[in-house]
Amino acid sequence: MELNKDNFEEDNSYQLNINIRDQISKYLQYWKWFLLSFIICILFVLVKLNFTTPYFKSFSAIQIKDTKGRANESDLAAFEELGIDTRSNRIVEDEIEVLKSKRLITKTVKDLKLNIQFFTDENSVTKFIDDQLGLSFNYFKKENYIEPPLKINFLMPSDKVYEVSAKFIITITSPTEYIFVNLIKDSKKKYTFGEKIQTSFGDIIITPNFDKESSLIGSDVLVKILPLKSVIANFMGNLEISTRSEFSSILDLTLNGPSKEKSEDFLNRLVKIYNDEAIKSKDLRSKKTAEFVKNRLEIISNELSDVDITAEKFKQRNRLSDMATETGINLQSGSKIENELVEANTELQLLESVKSFIATKSGDELIPVNLGFADANVDNISNKYNELILEKERLLKSSTEKNPIVVNLNEQINRVKKNLDESLNNLQASKQISLNALTQQNSYINSKIYSTPRKERQYRDIQRQQQIKEALFLYVLQKREESAMSLGVAGANSKMIDKAESRNSPISPKKTIAYLAALIMGAFIPFSIIYVKNFFDTKVHTREEIEKILNIPILGDTPKLETKKQFLISKRDHSSIAEAFRILRTNLSFLLTHTNQKGKTIFVTSTIAHEGKSFVASNLAASLGFAGKKTLIIGMDIRAPGIKPYLDIRGTKGVTNYIIDSELSVDDIIFEVPKVENLDLISSGDIAPNPAELLMHPRVKILFDTVKEEYDYIIVDTAASSVVADTMLLHEYSDAFVYVIRANFLDKRRLAYIHSMHKDNRLPNMALLINGVDHKKSYGYGYGYGYGVDFDRKKSRPWWKLKAS
Repeated sequence: MELNKDNFEEDNSYQLNINIRDQISKYLQYWKWFLLSFIICILFVLVKLNFTTPYFKSFSAIQIKDTKGRANESDLAAFEELGIDTRSNRIVEDEIEVLKSKRLITKTVKDLKLNIQFFTDENSVTKFIDDQLGLSFNYFKKENYIEPPLKINFLMPSDKVYEVSAKFIITITSPTEYIFVNLIKDSKKKYTFGEKIQTSFGDIIITPNFDKESSLIGSDVLVKILPLKSVIANFMGNLEISTRSEFSSILDLTLNGPSKEKSEDFLNRLVKIYNDEAIKSKDLRSKKTAEFVKNRLEIISNELSDVDITAEKFKQRNRLSDMATETGINLQSGSKIENELVEANTELQLLESVKSFIATKSGDELIPVNLGFADANVDNISNKYNELILEKERLLKSSTEKNPIVVNLNEQINRVKKNLDESLNNLQASKQISLNALTQQNSYINSKIYSTPRKERQYRDIQRQQQIKEALFLYVLQKREESAMSLGVAGANSKMIDKAESRNSPISPKKTIAYLAALIMGAFIPFSIIYVKNFFDTKVHTREEIEKILNIPILGDTPKLETKKQFLISKRDHSSIAEAFRILRTNLSFLLTHTNQKGKTIFVTSTIAHEGKSFVASNLAASLGFAGKKTLIIGMDIRAPGIKPYLDIRGTKGVTNYIIDSELSVDDIIFEVPKVENLDLISSGDIAPNPAELLMHPRVKILFDTVKEEYDYIIVDTAASSVVADTMLLHEYSDAFVYVIRANFLDKRRLAYIHSMHKDNRLPNMALLINGVDHKKSYGYGYGYGYGVDFDRKKSRPWWKLKAS
């Protein structure tokens, strides 16, 4: 508590110094509370850990292929020479999102049936609580995932099963019977394995998965059926996928879960489903191309057959055998042009076929690729169009047409398709121009061979058509084989680097951290309570606190009374209180060394009432009397006298009577104290309405002058100094002031008043006495109270009771 700085700024000895040892001692006296707090917190952590399911970390690693747009598989390198498309535009970040997609996780959960859980081996703590206290924690620590003890058959549609949320216990009583315990409705019923059960969520049949000699007979199996949505959300929240480095195509998959085997199976199955869908997507693209090639091959085969039949009939009708020999010389010059005409017509027909195919198909189907056009731009655009169609199909599996990405893909597909139409039209126009030029050249050559018979020209036209159809047939046949080979070597998008495995030690809960937190909380809780208590505590408690603030001699301290009755020491009393007053008596002799005359007058006062000044005055006077000193105790607290309860005597006449009645002498108001030898009493007398005026009366001086001649010590019990001015009116008669400060009672802010009294010397030869100190809680001085008869009965000071130096 902060004191009045104006009263202390001149004296550096009143500055508060923080003593670490004292601060620690303040808390060590409450060591039992700290110990109790530690025990409670550790027990709480022990129980908490018993109710906490440990989580393990499972991890695996895969490599994403084709991250740069080229196939990494060496086994596909040979097919690139044949024009088979092995390129991909997969991006690692996109594949991470695919792996974490709800669609793949849902399929994985359904395949592994992770929405149904079986637990055995109830926790020992919860079993004790459930059995002994009648509670229903039902906490089971072991999940039987690899070998579930039971099998549940649902007699309901599968989509309804994934919405079920249920929790029940199966108590296996025999190889054929069990008890069904519904935890929600708190009901029990006995059934036979294979018997249909009607439950709140639907009809089920439970069958065993154990032998007759199984140890599960007589034990409980906790069954949890979780909604599919919650299971999926749990796996999505605990699944983490990240690249191993910034530019790496290797992904690390980690999953935290209570079952190591379940997490490992989930990761492995997730990767498998991801690869299976990638292969399925590639197969679909190859099948579309193969289907187109097959249809074209049938059409071209029929056309080639028609041309061959036409040539055969022409020869039969015109009786022609070897046209090459007859017209070899004439055709030599035009052979080159005819070859070019064949190639040009072939490409034109192929272009017409492709355009017709594109025009008749819907906008979401794949188009044939790598048909061998001279313009590579057409093949590139076709590949780009097919990739966008596949990407759109993949996104539509987990979204709708309104998805911004799908809308964006539709726009890209329309642009690419428009570019493809333009490229095909441009290529067709270019080939048509070339064909027209070749036709003109061929006409020029034909005009030179005017002598060739008309039949020969007709046959040559038929032969040309035959060559065109045959070349186109062989080309399409080659593409069919290439598509078949591409379909057979379709690979997965990823390569398994490390199969899923788990760490043996759980990642949560951290027992070391939990116990450390328990120790910290065990210390923090009592520390904070004690700190708050001390922060708002404004009372004076110990001698050390006063010594740090006041530079005033301290005569000693008196221990706290164990009883509320008024206490007066006896001659053979060896209690701690009696020893305290003997020490006070000794210290007073040092305080009064400058006073050699007889009748040493000692005033006893305090700051406020009820600090024990009457108690101190009575016992101090008794202690002096027992020491053979002729002692007088005067009750000068004429407002609220308090000596009678201690001395058990009150004179009929006292101080007020003496002052008022001039006929009374000092001897008339002095009475012997029967309990204490060498001790006399002058009581306060009758309560007067004007105590301050009475104490200023000249007869007061006569009183003190008279008694000083008769007694060795005069103990004066005065009024509280801060409440009334009575004590100040009498200070001139004192040789010393014993200023009583009651521990655990006086406000620290009152010490400023005591300091000012001492500083201004308003109470001459002033010394302090600390009254009511609780030495059981004190970390300060003890002074060996109780030394003597009772000393052997007392044990040495415990190790936790540290003494401040």
